[in-house]
Order: sequence, then C-alpha cells, then structure tokens
Amino acid sequence: MLISAKLIIPSRKGLFIMIVCLPSLLLTLNGQSQNVNHNIHSFIDSTQKIYGSSDLLVNGSVYYQPNRLASGNPFLFSAEFEKGTVFTRGFSFHGVNLNYDIAHQQLILLHTSPDGARLYIGLSDVLIDSFLLTNYFFVVPAKLGLQSKYPYMMAVNKGKYRMLIAYNKEFISRYNQRNPMGKFSSTKGSLFLASENTIVKIYSEKTFLKTFPAARKEISTYLRQHKINLLKATPEQLEQLMDFYNQQQEKADE
Repeated sequence: MLISAKLIIPSRKGLFIMIVCLPSLLLTLNGQSQNVNHNIHSFIDSTQKIYGSSDLLVNGSVYYQPNRLASGNPFLFSAEFEKGTVFTRGFSFHGVNLNYDIAHQQLILLHTSPDGARLYIGLSDVLIDSFLLTNYFFVVPAKLGLQSKYPYMMAVNKGKYRMLIAYNKEFISRYNQRNPMGKFSSTKGSLFLASENTIVKIYSEKTFLKTFPAARKEISTYLRQHKINLLKATPEQLEQLMDFYNQQQEKADE
C-alpha cells in the first residue's frame, strides 16, 4: 500500500534547491510567488494521489546532493536509484525509488510527478523502521534498542545474534588535475555483533572469536575452511557465518 507525503515546504533558500531539482518549476522567487505556491500545491496534490493520505512515507526535507561535481558519488551502490521497500509503523511501501547516501547518512526517495517533475526527498529516520534496497535489509539501530552513531545498518542475518554492517564514505577535499572538484572516498564498512540490547564493534577476527570463547575453535575452523577474511567478507558470506555462529550458540545452550 502506498502512502502520501508530508512535504516540508522549504525556506527561500530551500525553495531555490527545489527549483533546481524541478525543471518544470523554473521560476524566480521575486514577483512570481503566486505561481510558485500554485506549483508547490500541485506537486503536493500529485504526491497525495500516488501515496495516499498518510504522512508516513514522504516526510523529510528536499535533498540536494552535496559536491555533485566531485569524482565518485556519496551513495552505497551507485548513483542510480533502485526500486526498494520502506517499512514504517506497520506499513510497507513497495516499489519506491530509493538510494542511500552513506556520506551523509540519508535515505533518499525519488518522486516523479505525473507531469515529469522529479523531487528528491531525504526521508526522516525518525519514522523509518527498516528498508530493503537491492535485496539487502537495513535496520534502524535505535528502533532495536541499540546505541549507534549510524542511523541505518545492514542486517545480514536473522537469529539471536546478528551481524550488522555500517557503511560510510567521506568527501575528500583535495583538488588536483584529476579531481578538480574533489572526490568521494571508496565505501568503508564496519562490522558489529548485536544481541538483544547489546552491540559490539568487530575490529578483527580475534575480536569476533572473543565474543564466543566456548566455540572459538569451531568458528576459527569454519573461517579457515570457507576461506573467509572476516573484514573483507561479503554480506552473503557473513550470513552463512552467522548461521553457523547461532547454531553453535544453540548447542552451547542445550
């Protein structure tokens, strides 16, 4: 079920950003306020027709990509928006266009109105419970009772003990002939082991093995046999590892 948006009307500065993002609204702020207001209300109306009457999905501020001319991009997978699902307060919004800006830790919704106008909205993490992007599941640590500086983390497995990955990038303000407008760093991922209300950062294989001393030998053997470099492992490898980890925990609890 799709829901409508609570569009936060921006300030004069924010309105300039909206005009840049919406080619169909190329209006100046001075002397055309009535036309601007008309177009804004038209956009809200079209948004409500698509997403319904709730304010749960499109709730946030207009997003304008910082350092747009820099080499690289601030997104997790690519600059292309992908179909995804947002879960919030018992509602599921399927087939929405999403991207995850990990440099600024924002989930971005791309809305296209019937007349072709495109608006990018940085969704409020206060309302989001979790989301799916390219078949990867992301959770909001705060909603799980976990303390983290990251608003979103990828959950690679289910079970009592879960491996979470926090992703980020940085903008590197070094300007040269190759990168005249600066560049974004490569993607960096940090591993965390979560259980109930506890979260532990995993700095190395040694740190990971210390979380389960009773099965240290078995887990070490599993890593070696499956040729898993913990800090470079794919989410799929980590999912299999955590399935084994939880199985060992269940045996220890018997």
